[in-house]
Amino acid sequence: MLKKLILTATLLLSALNVWAAEDTAETRPLFLRGEMNNWEAPDAAQLAQQEPGVLMAKVELKASHGAYKFKFADAKWKGDTTFGQFDPTAKLTLDSPVQAKAGYQWSDMRFTPEADGTYGFVLDRRDPKHILVSIKKL
Repeated sequence: MLKKLILTATLLLSALNVWAAEDTAETRPLFLRGEMNNWEAPDAAQLAQQEPGVLMAKVELKASHGAYKFKFADAKWKGDTTFGQFDPTAKLTLDSPVQAKAGYQWSDMRFTPEADGTYGFVLDRRDPKHILVSIKKL
């Protein structure tokens, strides 16, 4: 009986270590979260890998809305995967990358679409010290 108990405990601890190892900033699913989706993390807003280290979410935007506030974050808003901008007054423009940082303290990013349509929001994490965000019209 004691051997079974020890074996069961060992298996459970091994499983917990595997699960914990998989939850890292690099492996955690990320989402485009902002005014375009009520700051939620719906499946449609999950970033898809375009190439190693480059992720993108596609979203329909309306020009009549004006500036959309947004961030990139995981489903639980963990600090190491919540990306914002240092300058709270800055606005992104099409095809002009800006630097973003991970952490709760960084401001929302803003983008004003000039026309209704589908836009790609790109998070480039190939260089962890220089994370870039860009937006392109699709």
